[in-house]
Order: sequence, then structure tokens, then C-alpha cells
Amino acid sequence: MKSAAFNKMIANELKVPLNVVTDVTRRLKEAGLLSTAPRGAPAPDMTPLDAARVILAFLTTDRPVECVERVRRFGQIKYSPSFRKSIRGYVTIQPDEFAEIFEGETFEEVLAYLFSLPERLGIERACQWSDQHIFHVRVEPFPVLGELFSPIREDGEITGERVVPFKGKVWADLAEGEKMPRPVEGWTIIKGGIRVQREIIGMTFLMIGIALMPEDDTEGAQ
Repeated sequence: MKSAAFNKMIANELKVPLNVVTDVTRRLKEAGLLSTAPRGAPAPDMTPLDAARVILAFLTTDRPVECVERVRRFGQIKYSPSFRKSIRGYVTIQPDEFAEIFEGETFEEVLAYLFSLPERLGIERACQWSDQHIFHVRVEPFPVLGELFSPIREDGEITGERVVPFKGKVWADLAEGEKMPRPVEGWTIIKGGIRVQREIIGMTFLMIGIALMPEDDTEGAQ
């Protein structure tokens, strides 16, 4: 899938205007965060990592001007098995189970793995995987937190969540003698006057992953 078709697909799946998607992908390409080809060479196909970074852009901000910094900041956050929320039913998935289900270490690597499943497994097995491992994705920008989460159900009711957290730093560590927190070096402050949480459901990941498959693979899987 080339860039123009990729932009249209993302706009359709996220219900975002095409001109906004095009603006975001242009900024990410200029920053070296999306696949490009040398001048005069054929345009490359977009990859699962490209999709992960574009999705991170829309999960972490609604301002295209911020997308490059946010993708860099959130994409490199590592899986954080020690993170907890004092919320009833919040169950953090531990390393052994994480390794059985996912590949990758950082937020963008794990998201890219989800997008790669249809090509890795074929459409039928990828659908089976998605049915077996129902994970959605959400981001809370102000606390610099990304989560893959799967509802826990008992007798048809949602009683909690199994969560894969990716927790980044909000503030730099205080140096000796400091009393006021400082922004983490290299990043601007994410304002938290209005707390925002954005989510993408697991089915969207599956549909984008199928769209990214080479045409020969999709024809063979039908």
C-alpha cells in the first residue's frame, strides 16, 4: 500500500478528514519517522511500523504541529510491568504472559506487531488471534501513559481489565536542592487542564493490518 492509499485508509478507519491525515503523515515523513524512498526511486509500501506511528500521532494529540514530538516521546516508552493503578479490577499483565502474546519492547514496536499479524499469520489466523486476545488501545497524554487493555468479564458484566501499560515520565527527577519539578529534558510540557483519553478498538487494528498486506497475500487468503 502506497502513501496516498494509506492516508485514505487511515482517514476512513479513524473517521478523520483526509487533509488532516495527509498533514500528519507529511510532518512525520519530514522528520524521518515514516517510510520514504530516495529521490527518483519508486514510492515504498507503508509498513506496520508506519501505521503504529500514525496511530500514535492521533492518539497522543489533536494538533498536527505536535505530532512529531509526541510520536517520538510515546513510541519509545517501554513496557512497564511494575505500573499499577489503584482502581478495582486493574490487572497489570506480567512479563511471562506479555512475552507469550506480544513481540517488541516499546509502545510503537508492540503496536507495529499488532498491525503485522494479518501478514504474519494470514487473515483467518489473525482473526482467530484477535478473538482470543481482545486488546484495545488507549492513551492518556498528560500522565504520558499508553495502555493495551482487555476487558475482564464475569457473567456478562465487565468487572475489570487486563492491561499492558507503557508509562513514561511526566517530570524530570529532582536534582539535589531542587524543589520545583522540571520538564523531562528534550520534551515540552503536556498541559493537563483538561484531561484527555483517546482509544482505538482492537477491530480497527485488525482492519488496518489487513489493508497493509501485499495484494498477493490478500488474494491467497481469500
